[in-house]
Amino acid sequence: MLGFLFGFNARLTRMHYFLSTIALAVAMTAVCFAIAMYVVQRTPRAEISAADLMIWPSVLAIAAFCWMTLTLQCMRIRDIGWDPVCVIPALDRNPHRRPHRRD
Repeated sequence: MLGFLFGFNARLTRMHYFLSTIALAVAMTAVCFAIAMYVVQRTPRAEISAADLMIWPSVLAIAAFCWMTLTLQCMRIRDIGWDPVCVIPALDRNPHRRPHRRD
């Protein structure tokens, strides 16, 4: 199980990647819904707003989602035969993005 969560060297086939991505999206939707429902039900009416109480649980959920997504992408890239250490940073380089001009 830990090899799957932290397995940047693991391999993942197309079908496993597709199903894992769908399962992760469904799980994150459920987590976001659970956070929202918990905060709305437990918030006192006059003291602190629900948005203020949702900040840290939401940040932790987003960080977990980003980590799991990166892990899945690294496993799939490793299965293709590429090195994720070289490919993931190269994905950020968009040839259509223009550099900012200073006037």
